[in-house]
Amino acid sequence: MKIFITKTQIVLFLVLISTSISQAQTINLPNEAKFKMGDNMDWSNQAYNDNDWETKQLGKSWATTEVEKNVYAWYRIKIAIPSTMKTPNGKGIKLNLGKIDDVDQTYFNGKLVGQTGGFPPSYETKWDAERQYVLAQNTIQWDQENTIAVRIFSPDIAGFGMYTGPYSLEPIGWADAISVHQNIEETPNNGFVTRISFTNKTETPFEGTVKYWVSNKAKTVLFTETKPVRVYSRIGAETVVAFTNFESKSDDFVIVGYQINDNNSTLTSKNEQLYLANINIEIPVGKEPKPVVENKIKDTYASIPFENQKLEGYLGKRMAQNLEERLLKVDEEGLIGSYMQRPGIHPWAGEHVGKYLETACNVWKNTHDPRLKKQMDRMMYKLINTQLEDGYLGTYTPNDYWTSWDVWSHKYNLYGLLAYYETTGYEPALEACKKMGDLMCVTFGNNPGQRDIILAGEHKGMAATSILDPMVELYKYTGEKKYLDFCYYILDAWEHENGPKIISTLLSTGKVNKVANGKAYEMISNFVGLAKLYRVTGDEKLLKPIEIAWQDIVDNRLYVTGTTSSWEHFQDEDVLPAFDKDHMGEGCVTTTWIQFNQNLLDATGKTKYAEQIEKTIYNHLLAAENPETGCVSYYTPLMDKKPFICYISCCTSSVPRGIVMIPYFTFGNVKNVPTIMMYEAASYKEKITTLDKKNIDLSVQVNSNFPMNGEVTATVTTSETAIFSVGLRVPSWCNSFVAKVGNKEYKGKANEYLQINRLWKSGEKIAISFDMPIKTLNGGKSYPNEIAFQRGPQVLAFDSFLNTKSTLENEQKNMIYTFESKFTPNVLPKQWIGKQVYQVKIKNQEYINLVPYADASQTGGVVKVWLPLNASKK
Repeated sequence: MKIFITKTQIVLFLVLISTSISQAQTINLPNEAKFKMGDNMDWSNQAYNDNDWETKQLGKSWATTEVEKNVYAWYRIKIAIPSTMKTPNGKGIKLNLGKIDDVDQTYFNGKLVGQTGGFPPSYETKWDAERQYVLAQNTIQWDQENTIAVRIFSPDIAGFGMYTGPYSLEPIGWADAISVHQNIEETPNNGFVTRISFTNKTETPFEGTVKYWVSNKAKTVLFTETKPVRVYSRIGAETVVAFTNFESKSDDFVIVGYQINDNNSTLTSKNEQLYLANINIEIPVGKEPKPVVENKIKDTYASIPFENQKLEGYLGKRMAQNLEERLLKVDEEGLIGSYMQRPGIHPWAGEHVGKYLETACNVWKNTHDPRLKKQMDRMMYKLINTQLEDGYLGTYTPNDYWTSWDVWSHKYNLYGLLAYYETTGYEPALEACKKMGDLMCVTFGNNPGQRDIILAGEHKGMAATSILDPMVELYKYTGEKKYLDFCYYILDAWEHENGPKIISTLLSTGKVNKVANGKAYEMISNFVGLAKLYRVTGDEKLLKPIEIAWQDIVDNRLYVTGTTSSWEHFQDEDVLPAFDKDHMGEGCVTTTWIQFNQNLLDATGKTKYAEQIEKTIYNHLLAAENPETGCVSYYTPLMDKKPFICYISCCTSSVPRGIVMIPYFTFGNVKNVPTIMMYEAASYKEKITTLDKKNIDLSVQVNSNFPMNGEVTATVTTSETAIFSVGLRVPSWCNSFVAKVGNKEYKGKANEYLQINRLWKSGEKIAISFDMPIKTLNGGKSYPNEIAFQRGPQVLAFDSFLNTKSTLENEQKNMIYTFESKFTPNVLPKQWIGKQVYQVKIKNQEYINLVPYADASQTGGVVKVWLPLNASKK
């Protein structure tokens, strides 16, 4: 998935709902085109016979096909252009082709009319550029069929082709010479003043009128005014038209609109915007709702409520930075703007606000931060107010419904709004989810007149069918069987001839890279849904395929830092390239891998799933977000500078979502035994039932410097003396684990639970001690004869910013390493987040500094996890 920049275009929480530059003659291109992989310049000719080509919908990527790197493809579009589109100025018409991944040459009736980007050997990517080419009037066959042929080159298997519109033809007119910008300034008493500015981009004068109005959502006009506008024939000439202060009598939305009319043509520009009169809207928090359908597979592990936890150590610091530097500084308009102005700014625009809401709800439950509550209330309220009457809550216009990433966006809106409902009890959020669920049930299915969900999304349908996950949750919170039936429809659709065949392929091959096209994020998302369906139904046949998938990933496709995927796909066994160019460890995959393990941990309580969660959190998850800035790396390499970005992308929305899941895994109940799962400094509160059926209050205060060392003290405070058990998860990486209460000693075994069952008096302490062994990891097939260091759960890394030029930089062969647990914090710059740094002796008296991979590169250093050749620990 490519990265797309979203732009804040409107101030003061003004949001667009519709914008158009229109003329009666403006027409859309056909939704479908002829498509063929390969390259042949004859395909540009208008007379070429393309009848045997496949048909592909515009706006739908070719990434669902199994293609290699450096690929060419052609689209051919045929359209009759009416002579009524001729303009008196004879300037021709504009051909809008949206965005194309990566490079295109566009031919009209056999003649080249434009190129964006560079073809090999002078390759230059332009995947995020809007394609707009001019068709001269004398090249158009008026009232007859014309042919648009688009030649495309992409250097990678993730090529998306003509992946987003608009796809249209429109006349050239005054709107190409004059830029228009609207600014709304808030005034007291829910009021605002609107100013519309006109700027000349050429030397073409403009004279016309601007009609302005304010209406309520029922379209009743509350205020209207028309004013003349004149822009002089000078580049940069500006005219501003201001409209009277309007005071809303409601704290809800009003619609602010204008239409610009040209005195010399029929070309008009119309714009309507939603304005939230009360930007400080607050939603009261009611009683936390409970699911009306309980899981048939009862939780073996269940975390305690987020509000009963306070993380005070390393993880607590990273979570606090996630709140301050990411969530509270997020581009709100970038998250919600594509719903207020359909179509969205790019195909993936719809997923961001749902991811944000789920993230914000989890943080608020843990912190009750009032700043975050205002922000998430505002975002939720805006979102549900963009839902259409039929339940549609995507970012497309009607002609593009249920293409590309439309169902995917509804999936994340279900996530976000269900999380909001679960957190606040706000019924309209649940009602919005039910309307979305009803729309899914009506739109997709095997009955006559229903659509095939496999055709409604990318990657052989895996993107669209991953809505399985929140549809299970919707069933649990409503009890409406139609939603459960829809979940089983998805399983049936997987096995259609055109489906991804997720279950059957896993059962027959045991390999995730053989499922569909091997796309990791979408596939694991489906595994999460399947795991939830198993938990709610108890349908045992659903468990085996996900267990097979989990084992294959762990055995063959998991990086030492707890992530998977290269170029966003599962690769062959033990192929784990780790440079930035390898696009390894997509942030969305990292977070979804944690979700997958969470569901298996909840269902089974097995420590092997907690082990994978711990590995991912302490390594790849935290590594993907810069703790200083809140910026996120889309791909997070082990062997390069981390390419942090601050603007919105799928991964900058996913990684914070993963970080706020940490409280799920720190302390919980394993078979009703309160259990410390991670050994960070923290405080926990829980109500428990003792063996003699007493209901008591329990609090556990954990004091530690973990992960710096393995000396931990847990103080157990109870409301009364009672007999019960306290559990301790023994990490898989430690060789010695001892817990003492008073004079009694308890020894734990790696990757098991240690239970201490006794009569507890309030204030008793558990003294826990475990080693933090240094292990060397083998580089495997991708990095033969190279090693990495792991200390406790943390993989360590060389950071060039913290090291002077050394022998390591020269990558000499036969390097010998001597690890010393020598703590040298003076090496770290003042702004560095994290306290750990260790020294390794590499030659004579020469040392290098290693830090946790999760902390590395936060100041721009180049990272190296795999250290040069033939290394061995002494």
